[in-house]
Formats: sequence, structure tokens, C-alpha cells
Amino acid sequence: MSRDRCMKVKVKFIGAFRDAAGVKEAEIEGVTNIDSLFKALVKRFGEKLKEEMFDPKTNRLLDWVFVSLNGKTIRLPEDLDTSLKDGDVVVIYPPLAGG
Repeated sequence: MSRDRCMKVKVKFIGAFRDAAGVKEAEIEGVTNIDSLFKALVKRFGEKLKEEMFDPKTNRLLDWVFVSLNGKTIRLPEDLDTSLKDGDVVVIYPPLAGG
């Protein structure tokens, strides 16, 4: 008997993205790449998260959205087609201030 299970990706939200989503992290099923993950996140968490991530006029990803996949930085928007696999951990975060 096959034990197929749906692919799950863990998403961690930092800073304003955590506030907009209302959670620190979530598991998202059935996504294949970063672009489909963003669409699923907007569908699940709604307008507040969409406004934090996308320009309302152009619907393009805003410059201050940063993403890492399993600890490696993903260049946006160039790498929106980066594939995801079961168990991946995606962190969405704003620019980190330092000094």
C-alpha cells in the first residue's frame, strides 16, 4: 500500500511579515516553487500580508522582501522559480539593520 503524503514546506515569518500573517510560522502544502508559495501565503493569510509583500499598483514583489531557503538566500525576483521540496524551510524577513 502506497503511503503518499502531500509535500509540506515550513514557512517562518520575521518582523512585519510575522505581524501581517499573525503567526510565527506555518506549514504550507502543495507548492512547487517560491512563486507558488507566495500565492498560497496570500491566499491563506489575506490582504494584510499581500500589502506587506506586494506593490498594490503593480502587484510586483516589494524590494524589502527577503527570503532564505534552508539557510541560503534566494534572490528576488530572479529566483521566484526556485523549486521547493518536502521538508524545506523558508524564512521571509525584512532587511536586517545593523551597526
